[in-house]
Amino acid sequence: MTKAVFALIIAVFAAAVVILPAPMAPQSGQAAAVDPPFVSVCPVEEGSGRSTTIGIVATVNGTGQFTAFAGGSPAGSAPFETGASGSVAIPVIDVAAIGVAAGLVELPSVEAASGSMFLGTESVAHESCLAMPAQQTLLAGGSTISGQDFEVQLMNPYSGEAVVDLTVRSESGLESAPQLQGIAVPSRSSVVIDLDEILPGRESLALTVDTTRGSVMAVGRLSVGTDGALWNAVAPALDWYVPIPAGGVGEVVISTGVASDVEYQVDLYGTDGLIEAFEEGVVPARGAAVVGAGAGGVGASAIRVVSTQPVAVVLRSIEEGGVALTTGSTVPASRWLLPGAGLGPGGIGRMVILNAGLDEATVIVTALREESVAEQFVVPAGTVVEFPAIDGNADAYTLKGEGLLVPMWVTSTGTATAYSAAVPLVDE
Repeated sequence: MTKAVFALIIAVFAAAVVILPAPMAPQSGQAAAVDPPFVSVCPVEEGSGRSTTIGIVATVNGTGQFTAFAGGSPAGSAPFETGASGSVAIPVIDVAAIGVAAGLVELPSVEAASGSMFLGTESVAHESCLAMPAQQTLLAGGSTISGQDFEVQLMNPYSGEAVVDLTVRSESGLESAPQLQGIAVPSRSSVVIDLDEILPGRESLALTVDTTRGSVMAVGRLSVGTDGALWNAVAPALDWYVPIPAGGVGEVVISTGVASDVEYQVDLYGTDGLIEAFEEGVVPARGAAVVGAGAGGVGASAIRVVSTQPVAVVLRSIEEGGVALTTGSTVPASRWLLPGAGLGPGGIGRMVILNAGLDEATVIVTALREESVAEQFVVPAGTVVEFPAIDGNADAYTLKGEGLLVPMWVTSTGTATAYSAAVPLVDE
């Protein structure tokens, strides 16, 4: 099994920038005089019936700063303190009325994470913010058929312009629209690519995001009816774990940026325990394959995807109750952060936990706000458990246990649904 290395990006900030300390891309052989802050980059939206709250969680009581940026400059900034609970929530409207933009979070430590929660009258979207750019990332699961609007947001918090090429494959094959090449993303800005205008009527779109200059972080934004989803473009890997909420609705999308077919194997964690090599298949070159999410039964389940070349894996659900997408995880761990979990209306939500190990795991789940509330659970080996939020209106959750665990968070409001991947704390 390949273990992806989870390291937060190290940024060097120009002293001349007072309001927005924009991170500079690290230079080879360059040593910092002081330890720079750890950062993450979040999509934000204020207006058109939606508002964003940034949830922040850390293992320490520390300070940081959130800055909204657009058009090459800061739109507003606010300091924060995680406090005794190690968590805080920042309504973006209190910082800037900014429309669709991005935010830079200076985190108090390496063991910290942030997440974006979009809320509307009948919509909810939630995803962990991005901590590290990659030259190539994958973004699958979107569609531009009637009633579905698919956008890609490219975020550049750095001091230099970035250039991006999008390779897109649909059910019709590779797309060749000139608007997909040489996309300029100015410094301290974000650019939204509306694929409904460029590639209308496509049932399935798999994107490879190649950054040819500078650094960019990308997210997908899919609207279906009144609800919307938010999910990250991620670096491809050989091994993925995907918890699946009870009900078995939706599907798992496996995509690749490799210019040849890629073989994959699916191991299933269902009501009958682990079934290895439950399904096998091939992902077409620079394309995507779909695996049904209901094979594990009506209860919570999970799959592991192992491939011969790097792929990305996304869990997608489009139902009457809403649209939700999130990526899987490339590594199990014993400690996890879930920034923004519990920020939904009334704090509703539920956690899904896979124990991919061979031994029973005792897990402590903590809801964080001014006063933290913790509960203990037992997750049998090779199984998946699901339980409701343990406390209303939390800023974030943490999970600490034993063995090989992979959690995810589900927010359901009755009219909308959101999935969000957790952030692992990988012990060295």
